[in-house]
Amino acid sequence: MRALFFLTALAITTNACADNTEKNLPQTVEHNKTEFTLCAQERVSKLWFDIVDVGIYYQNCNEAEHVFDNKTKLLRFSYLREVEGQQFTEGAIEYLEDNLSQEEQERCSSHFVELNKVYQDVSSGDSYDLFLLEDTGLKLYLNGEHLHDMTEASCHSTYLNVWFGEESMDSQFKDLADKIKN
Repeated sequence: MRALFFLTALAITTNACADNTEKNLPQTVEHNKTEFTLCAQERVSKLWFDIVDVGIYYQNCNEAEHVFDNKTKLLRFSYLREVEGQQFTEGAIEYLEDNLSQEEQERCSSHFVELNKVYQDVSSGDSYDLFLLEDTGLKLYLNGEHLHDMTEASCHSTYLNVWFGEESMDSQFKDLADKIKN
């Protein structure tokens, strides 16, 4: 119920429906001389509103084990409508609290607080890139502009509970995660 309310609120933040019918994710993305290949994608929609195309990229799709593996990967969120930065922050906090054990919260929450502060408003066509770099940490970009580094590598995959945890914003994130299971 909470997930429906959250994503419905996201959908209502704009007046017009997105007219994109094709997922607008590139097949490859280059970052710091490393090429990432699109391994799985899903469009997240609520009611008749398309909200975001989400893609999971790896250097080699055949090596992807599951969304929570510690392998280097990219999550791209390509927005099809306006969403306020405060909605990202509130949703991230809520789903991390719902999905993390007490130990995980104690170990990672200070790192997540700093990351959750940098979310900004987006419009149709904007993209957040969340790079999870093995043994390095997490890097967040908006439209190619660097926003934040989280250097605690032991927490970077844990952050994915925002979307892929037991309590999820939408079942379409579970569908996406299931597409990359080996």
